[in-house]
Amino acid sequence: MPDSFELLQANFFEHPFRRYADTRHFFPGIKEQRKVLSVANDFIYDNSDPAKNLGVFAGPAGGGKSMLAMKIAATHYSSPNTGQIFGMYMNTNTLTEPRHFLMALIETLSLPSSRSNANRMDSIFERLQDSSDQLLIVLDGPPVDQEYLTQLLEWSVESNKKIKTVIFLQDINNVTSNIGPLSQFLGLYVPFRQPSQSELVELLYYRMFAAGNLSPDSVISKEEMQTLTASHGSSISECLAGAAELFEAKVAESGKTGA
Repeated sequence: MPDSFELLQANFFEHPFRRYADTRHFFPGIKEQRKVLSVANDFIYDNSDPAKNLGVFAGPAGGGKSMLAMKIAATHYSSPNTGQIFGMYMNTNTLTEPRHFLMALIETLSLPSSRSNANRMDSIFERLQDSSDQLLIVLDGPPVDQEYLTQLLEWSVESNKKIKTVIFLQDINNVTSNIGPLSQFLGLYVPFRQPSQSELVELLYYRMFAAGNLSPDSVISKEEMQTLTASHGSSISECLAGAAELFEAKVAESGKTGA
């Protein structure tokens, strides 16, 4: 891993291929990513049917689902007709107990902590009941704890108060079996495809450009980048890992040449 001095020597301010949880500078250069974000925005703002407050996006492994989920949860949605929309992202592959899900919601809404799950649920309902604020739950993976999520969505329907949920699943999964009784709330199902090779090349070059180098193809040539993306089967995560390895080798090589 190159240090800061080595990166500056190569005209970079930061490593272009590291994974960052901060999505403020996420650039959805891939067509399908832009589609997901656009459709998700429309779904979040649509309050026409309170009974359909669950949306599912299904994409390929390594297709950028986690970054899209984090971006949607972190977006500051505003509208003249609603208050603030509080977004919570959770990777359900690491969820171990239902209380962790409720504790994350409590933290998102800045509510006092409680040892009782029932009290946690009540405080969420009370917080949303008398305000125009809304809650957006974004799950990265199958909903492990369906009991409390079902209660939240049922309350949302009965109170005509939107608690919306967006779930990202792998497209090889059966949607009905993965969301179980939550399917009664399903108002949106959108599959999205893998990126093309040209989109991946543009994505990798954009990250290098955003990291500070105004001539990224002078570091990794177009031919090298095309070979790299072709060898990783349209997987964004694998391409990023391969690009990081190639980039670090190039920086190390340039450092030796400069010395």
